[in-house]
Amino acid sequence: MGLSYKDVTAVGTGLILIGASFIMGVFFANQTYDYNLLFNSEATQEHFDNALKHYQTLFYTAPAVRYILLGVASIGLIGGLIRVYKPNPDLQLFEYCSLGLYVFGICVFITNIKTGIECSITRNWGEVTENQGLAVIASSNIILLLLFTGVIVLQAGLWYTRWEHEQRLQKFYAEEAAAQTHNATEKQNKKQDKKKD
Repeated sequence: MGLSYKDVTAVGTGLILIGASFIMGVFFANQTYDYNLLFNSEATQEHFDNALKHYQTLFYTAPAVRYILLGVASIGLIGGLIRVYKPNPDLQLFEYCSLGLYVFGICVFITNIKTGIECSITRNWGEVTENQGLAVIASSNIILLLLFTGVIVLQAGLWYTRWEHEQRLQKFYAEEAAAQTHNATEKQNKKQDKKKD
């Protein structure tokens, strides 16, 4: 028994949620350091030094771990492409927006976070100080988390919309069936009344 396109889109939703949730978990772990750089008014140089050591450690992450992250991110992209292959015309903007947020999140990683991690090794931060550069990485992590949160919210909204639509269809079909049964019963009763006459 083959899969219908509806079944495939459900798989696509699952892939998007897996990819987005996994990526959010990975980058949320950085909040141990980022929170102090961005939101702690009493942050000291020690907080920045700890963040620097953390990102220097991340630079030397084993290739296998990076490949796993790349693989899971790719799974989410595949899910997004499945969803936009034949989108519902009424919901296609939400589908495209979800995929767009996912792609923007990956772009933020490549352009800001990955570059910032490399700068933590070279110690060449361009026109900003090292502390400012670390704050940029922290801000980029927050932006990435917000983008992927948006992906999950949109997917949840799309799921609810489909579920609510199916509920209304079921109610409509049930009412139609009940009306047809009622009409058939009335016709049968009229035939029986005519026979009695």
